[in-house]
Amino acid sequence: MTWRRVGAIYLVLAALAASFALVERTSLTVEQTADAPTVERSLLGAEPESVKAVTFWRDGERVSAEREGGRWRVLAPAGAEITPDLIAAAVATLTAGQVSEVMAEGPNVDLEAFGLAAPSSEVEVTIDGQPGAKVRVLLGSHNPTKTALYAKRDDAPTVYLVGLNLRYYQDLIFEAAAGAG
Repeated sequence: MTWRRVGAIYLVLAALAASFALVERTSLTVEQTADAPTVERSLLGAEPESVKAVTFWRDGERVSAEREGGRWRVLAPAGAEITPDLIAAAVATLTAGQVSEVMAEGPNVDLEAFGLAAPSSEVEVTIDGQPGAKVRVLLGSHNPTKTALYAKRDDAPTVYLVGLNLRYYQDLIFEAAAGAG
């Protein structure tokens, strides 16, 4: 084997390595873009930081909090020991922090089929910079596999499927609030 052949082999290997690296980097960027949660794919159509206040309702109970200096502060019930991160996690499930799948849309959606005719709980959020800044989200039944909840904005006909972690966060919030009373 001559040095010329060895040089040609190294040149071909270098070209293959460069093209492989370029293709892999491009495909990784496309995958990251496709998998990243976006505002458009969230139930509220907003970034988590744009939510300025939130109120949770369930079984006649109410928990309210507002964002103050980037952290959540509980307003009601007075004296409730609810960690700000728990409120932030619940808000993230409704915003760009989590993708929401559209299940049905249109004016003739059977809300009873999704448990939304008589919602199990509600969440009201105040979104900074949006017309009609207060948005109420109705939470309905579990999906058949019991891995998610049906949800709907009260101002739109679309029914979404949101992660079951929203119900879990709500349970924790109401448990902590019950300790205040």
